[in-house]
Amino acid sequence: MQVWRDFRNEVDRVPFLIGVVITLGFVSWAALDTETVASWIGWAQFTVGEHLAWLYLGSVLAMLIFAGYLMISKYGKIRLGEGPPEYGTFAYFAMFFSAGLSAGIVFFGPAEALWHYEAVPPVFGDTVGAETTEAIVPAVTYSVFHYGVSAWAGYLAIGIPVAYFAYRYDAPFRVSTALLPVLGRENLDGVIGRTVDTLAVVATIGGIATGLGFISLQLLDGVTLQTGYEFSNLETVLAITAITVLFTISVVAGISRGIRRLSGFNVIIMSLLLIVVLVGGPTINILNTGISAVGTYINHFFEMSLFTGVGSEADTGWAASWTVFYWAWWIAWAPFVGLFLARISKGRTIRSVIGTAFVTMTIISLLWFSVVGGGSVWMQHTGAVDILQAINTHGEGVSGYVLFGAFPGGEIWQALFFVLVVTFFATSADSSTLALGMLTTGGKMTPSSINRVFWSVLQGMVASVLVVLGGVTALRSSVIVTGAPFAIVCIVAISGLAWWLRNKHGKEEKENISGRSEVDHKQTTPATDGGRDIE
Repeated sequence: MQVWRDFRNEVDRVPFLIGVVITLGFVSWAALDTETVASWIGWAQFTVGEHLAWLYLGSVLAMLIFAGYLMISKYGKIRLGEGPPEYGTFAYFAMFFSAGLSAGIVFFGPAEALWHYEAVPPVFGDTVGAETTEAIVPAVTYSVFHYGVSAWAGYLAIGIPVAYFAYRYDAPFRVSTALLPVLGRENLDGVIGRTVDTLAVVATIGGIATGLGFISLQLLDGVTLQTGYEFSNLETVLAITAITVLFTISVVAGISRGIRRLSGFNVIIMSLLLIVVLVGGPTINILNTGISAVGTYINHFFEMSLFTGVGSEADTGWAASWTVFYWAWWIAWAPFVGLFLARISKGRTIRSVIGTAFVTMTIISLLWFSVVGGGSVWMQHTGAVDILQAINTHGEGVSGYVLFGAFPGGEIWQALFFVLVVTFFATSADSSTLALGMLTTGGKMTPSSINRVFWSVLQGMVASVLVVLGGVTALRSSVIVTGAPFAIVCIVAISGLAWWLRNKHGKEEKENISGRSEVDHKQTTPATDGGRDIE
């Protein structure tokens, strides 16, 4: 078949084959020796997470500082490619948000603040009691922190360099391009460049499988809550496969029709649900909590950013389960979200891209977690609804259904929340298969549909295995392990770009100033001939 021949011709065999082998190897190992794999996953979350806390926390803060420098410096005005932006402002914001936060914001939005309310984070634990009024603001603060500016550091560390070198220097559209200042253009196809692209494939598979797993849990837990039906392992795998088919339809539609429309739809439904909680919940308490959480977030930002819990086994375990997990997840997603952001940012300036992440996206996260997260905590605290009991009975994924079901017209809002869960995942999975397609075709901007469908099936397989093996624990562990190598890649990429811009554009600026000075000098200095003025 011609389609199959085109697929074989377009793939870059090294990253493609290694990615396939690792993925199928993991799935096969899990099928043959389930107990050993489950034990290894449990060990990885805490042991690897605790030992690599310094790497994840330090690297994310460093990336954040480098990106902030690029945004406010003179290099922020540099445009990523010629011509006007390809997408309008609303479509750009919607795709930016849906790809970057996606599954996490709907899974953890109604639930994370509740967990911090039930067990106060160690940073505040000495002064605040669990399940008290005083615990509400710290609980919302930490959920905002995990989805605030830090969440975008890894994405920008890959996305900005790739967009800059791809659009301005015609470099290949792949992750190794972000290391062009270090490797040189001629070495992007060398051993190091190929290794980076291969690691990107592995990290992306782990990252998106985690997101798919969370969404799958949320869908299945929602069905169990409403019907009482418990899914077997086989039924869980089949359900996740069905979700994979759903987003494959979006894949075939393509980026312009698929991701753009779904992303806009996500933002509209999300805004509607946010209004439902704000109006139907304890409005004044929610607003006061949100503004207090902003102040606490700013005051404790560096303390939360660098908290490893060292000296206390319980605290190190908490850090590994929460902040280290999140930073590992964002870094594991950096290859595919970074490439996707680069793909949709042509024609925009470095400042506008970073500003979109640090300002616009953070404000959206702040609103969602302050209203939805804060609303769920206040309703739990006042006894309006017992969301924690539902979580303990039916699983972590039911929090959103219980919350929205507590308002007038609850069945409608539950249905809309269900739709939001599905479409948010579809946009993330769509963008991830686009990135995997680009990574495994040597940087091709529009990989074939069969390539993207192939990777979507593999991602669904990995997610189903992780869900069956250990649920949330297994999903957390997978990214802590797969994201580690990419933390170093992200640091090198963003610092290398800063060095390149300083040398390249700084030198050009000096030459321009020097050239203008010479012209000015010639224009103002009288010309002479042997000491006499030339008339």
